[in-house]
Amino acid sequence: MRHTYLIARREYLSYVATPGFWLSMAMVPVFMLMGIAVPLLLDRSTPTRYFSIIDADGRYEQAITEKLERERLDQARTLLKGLSAVPGEGEQAARALKALDGGAGLDSIKDMLGPQSKTIFKAIKQDYVLVPAPAQTEAGLKPYLLGNKTVSTPDGDHKLYAAAFINRAPDGKVSINYWSTAITAQALKDIIRRAVRDQMRTEAFARAGLQTEIVRSINSLAPKLASLSPEKAEGDAVVTASDRAPYVVAVMFAFVLWSIVFSVANMLLTSTIEEKSGKVLDSLLCSAPVRALLTGKLLGVAAVSFTLLAGWAVAAGLATVLGGQFVPAGGGGKIAAMLGAVIDPALILPFLGYFVFGYLMFGSIFLALGSLCETLQEAQTLMSPIIFTLMVPMMALVFVMKDPGSPILAFISWIPLFTPFIMLARLPSDPSLYEIVGTTLVMIITTLLVLWGAGRVFRAGAMHGAGVDYFKKMFKFGKTKPT
Repeated sequence: MRHTYLIARREYLSYVATPGFWLSMAMVPVFMLMGIAVPLLLDRSTPTRYFSIIDADGRYEQAITEKLERERLDQARTLLKGLSAVPGEGEQAARALKALDGGAGLDSIKDMLGPQSKTIFKAIKQDYVLVPAPAQTEAGLKPYLLGNKTVSTPDGDHKLYAAAFINRAPDGKVSINYWSTAITAQALKDIIRRAVRDQMRTEAFARAGLQTEIVRSINSLAPKLASLSPEKAEGDAVVTASDRAPYVVAVMFAFVLWSIVFSVANMLLTSTIEEKSGKVLDSLLCSAPVRALLTGKLLGVAAVSFTLLAGWAVAAGLATVLGGQFVPAGGGGKIAAMLGAVIDPALILPFLGYFVFGYLMFGSIFLALGSLCETLQEAQTLMSPIIFTLMVPMMALVFVMKDPGSPILAFISWIPLFTPFIMLARLPSDPSLYEIVGTTLVMIITTLLVLWGAGRVFRAGAMHGAGVDYFKKMFKFGKTKPT
């Protein structure tokens, strides 16, 4: 046991005692925060775009203006619904939402909001503003589109972002020539196309004898869909964000598990190859038994991974505390639901259990491969099949959210190498006890077999200098046996 402890401590300190380890541990929450903050900052920093419509009679220009205003009002309604749950200002936001539904303008309802809500309400901005066309021809508009000339707006002079020429043929067909230097941007182009399409349909109904108001009333018809679960109590069967959150968090945990298992297993492979090529492994074998060396390496790197998990758990705890300051009392909202699912023991405990067996399986495999190789280039040949195998659960996780009860997912859950990732992601969908127990037993038995086989391979590679052809000798029964 002392040899195992010393080897494990050596492995652990060789990683933890380096600044790079702590930097890499800190970068994960930083990148997660950036993943949330950067899209919001980019959206807020995107300037208002000014565009013009050249339309002979103005009917389509009016339709585009109305569509832009409707989208802005929809954005305001969504924000007000969220603000209605903010303690202290929720009643004011609810009154503002009612006024907005009654036909009040955005400027008039701002005075109805509290100080905090007014600040948040400023997030609503006009992404696209329609301005009078400075010219009526394509040649005349070209300098404005290229930025050589500017258009006058209430906010000052700006470059013309885009211009759309809407032409109506004698047979009623409509074509749109959209001019812009932003050739990959689609948002404004889609807004214009949909607005013109809706106006064409309204006019077509009118020619068929239906009044415009009737047509608009028909076009606004839409069913109100309520998602209900028969597993919930009667009278409270509506599926909420809290019900969906465990599915999202489980898939997120599965991705994290895959990343950690692959990363720490790769550490074992790399360190073993370096120690073997530098004759360090020979020195260790002179002072410790092979079994202690193998076990110590697995335990040492496992401790490294648990240190990573502990650091991320602390970061997640701080994020939960800070996030709780912005979540309405009572745990309402999507953010509170996600935070509640993240700290749910029903997901955390299986995550830890699946990590242990996933790590032991892949860690021992990579450790055995490292003992057979002299260089990293040599190891790549043996690693390729394992990497392709590991990609299967990654691709399968994409479909878990769509159909966690898929027969294909149920089938690959029984493949021991995939069990930790797929079963963890499927747990919120309540798989049968038979599946949970059966896949776990198969995974445990496979882990023990892999550890036994990896021990034999490691002994051959570390003590007897076996190379990559060792596997060929292992399966030549009745012929040359590996030493």
